[in-house]
Amino acid sequence: MVRDNTQRARQTLLLFWVIIAINAILILTNFIYTTLPAGLDITSSDSFAPVLVLLHGLLEIVYVAIMVLATVFFLQWFRRAYLNLRLAGRWPEHTDGWAVGAWFVPFLNLVRPYTIMKEIWHDTNDMAGRTKDHTLVGWWWAAYLVHSVITNAASKNTADDVTMYTLQNAAALNIMSCVFSIISAYLTIRVVQYVHRSEQEMQLFQQVTQLGGAAPLLDSDDLQPTSEESYG
Repeated sequence: MVRDNTQRARQTLLLFWVIIAINAILILTNFIYTTLPAGLDITSSDSFAPVLVLLHGLLEIVYVAIMVLATVFFLQWFRRAYLNLRLAGRWPEHTDGWAVGAWFVPFLNLVRPYTIMKEIWHDTNDMAGRTKDHTLVGWWWAAYLVHSVITNAASKNTADDVTMYTLQNAAALNIMSCVFSIISAYLTIRVVQYVHRSEQEMQLFQQVTQLGGAAPLLDSDDLQPTSEESYG
């Protein structure tokens, strides 16, 4: 019998919606940087620049914390969804441990999580009687890879000396990183939602099958009347 994955799916979806909201605000703060004079003193109390820089910094800290939590909950959901294939009678190519471990092995993490997600998508939807076309999974993985590359480039582009000039130079790449973070998060939400609906339908189908299954076989002795039935 497959294990319930509802709580993990809900936690994952909630956190990825929060990621989208934070990225939208970060896009706004980065855009505001580009409209300010390059020589503006970010420590001067005569402007709102110090408040803007502080807000931006706090948002980035919150973003990192939420990303860590979202990653943890997503991997928990991902692993259970893969485990459920085996519990439902399918034969996945890997153990459910690889559903987590594959994300942390260099080079392998460029392919293996995608193939595992395709297995989850195909088999779960197949058992639920839903579409098995995995185009959405392909877009999800492409957005994740592009976001990872741009985020890595943006982090390397951050200057040690924080001034309005350096903030403006980093703004364009940061905005691009936020945009792809939003796209990646949204596609993750869509994939999790679709797979989770299929999981629920698969569970319902299993329950109905069990309730409507064949009656248990009885021995001939079980069909003989008891003494109470014969003489009572």
